[in-house]
Amino acid sequence: MRRFRNRFQTVEISFHEMTTMEQQQSLKEGRIDVGFGRLKSEDPAIRRIVLREEALIVALPAGHRLDATEGPLKLADLVQETLLVYPKAPRPSFADQVLATFKERNLVPQQVQEVRELQIAIGLVGAGQGIAIVPQSLQGMIRTDVVYRPLDDLKAVSPIIFSTRHMDRSPELLNMLEVIYEIYDELGIAHVKQVL
Repeated sequence: MRRFRNRFQTVEISFHEMTTMEQQQSLKEGRIDVGFGRLKSEDPAIRRIVLREEALIVALPAGHRLDATEGPLKLADLVQETLLVYPKAPRPSFADQVLATFKERNLVPQQVQEVRELQIAIGLVGAGQGIAIVPQSLQGMIRTDVVYRPLDDLKAVSPIIFSTRHMDRSPELLNMLEVIYEIYDELGIAHVKQVL
């Protein structure tokens, strides 16, 4: 957004935190022009572009026994741990994506604790109250009491989705997609380039 704002200074940008359902309604009503999220849903009035599939990783308390192991962790290694998922509400949410990742592999976490938001989950991880499955980009949230470890499962991913009104092909949206793909190319992030 910083690059887009610097390049297209005449475009007014404001941010609104919304659930997926609120975002869909706001798009349809014209209150917002674009939305970013992680939940796939179907609505014929909304066009969704999966920008990329982001790898999921494990957040562990510093000093956790699994941090001493070599290589990526397996989801099966995590089922005995208290799994912290977020957000608690509304549902469906990222919590459901994480739980589905286990279910798709016929794994059942023994103890799941739902928490309100990401910051609470990471705080509880740091306090040694459990582990969390989080998007890889969260590694930028540096804490001395939390370590991040990769998963060995290439299919353990969460999408980053760009949503607009189905028929909206405005130059601003096209420019925003171009800036996103430009940054992905510079960072070497795999993506499938799509246009509106």
